[in-house]
Amino acid sequence: MSCCNPGTICFELIKGLPAAFIALVIGAIAAIIAYRQYQVAHAKLKLDLFERRFAIFSRTWEILSETATQGTRVRNYGLGNPFSNFIPEAAFLFGKDVEEYLSMAVKQWTELWGIEAEPNVPRHAERRAELERWFFQEASTGAKKLFGRYLNFDTWK
Repeated sequence: MSCCNPGTICFELIKGLPAAFIALVIGAIAAIIAYRQYQVAHAKLKLDLFERRFAIFSRTWEILSETATQGTRVRNYGLGNPFSNFIPEAAFLFGKDVEEYLSMAVKQWTELWGIEAEPNVPRHAERRAELERWFFQEASTGAKKLFGRYLNFDTWK
C-alpha cells in the first residue's frame, strides 16, 4: 500500500507539482529575459556616455590642433574662449583631472591669444614658442592620453 493514495494530502501535493514546475520554468525564463534587458540597458548607457565624452574629446582635440597649427586668431570666439562652453558638461562626464586640464587649456589659450595680439614684441617670443609647443604636444599625444582613460571600452570609468 502506497502512502499517497487518492484523497490524501500527499496525493494532492503531488498533483500540484506539474503546475509548480511550469511556474518555476516560466519564472526562470522571465529572470533570464530581465537580466538580458539589464545588460542591454547597461551597454546602452555606456554607449551614450562614450558618445557624449567623445564629443568633448573631439572638440578639445580640434581646438588644440587648430591652435597648434594656425594660432588663436583663426576663429572669432567673441569675448570668450573655445573651451568654456563645454567645461561644465565635462565636469559631470569626466573626473576632476579633465576639468582641471580644460581650465589649464583656457589659461594657455587666453595667454597665447593675448600674445598674438602683439605679434612683433620680442619679449613675448620665448613664451609664445612655449605655448605653441604646449598646444602641439597636447594635440599630438597629451589629450589622447588623458581622455583615453575615459574612452577605453576595456576599462570603463
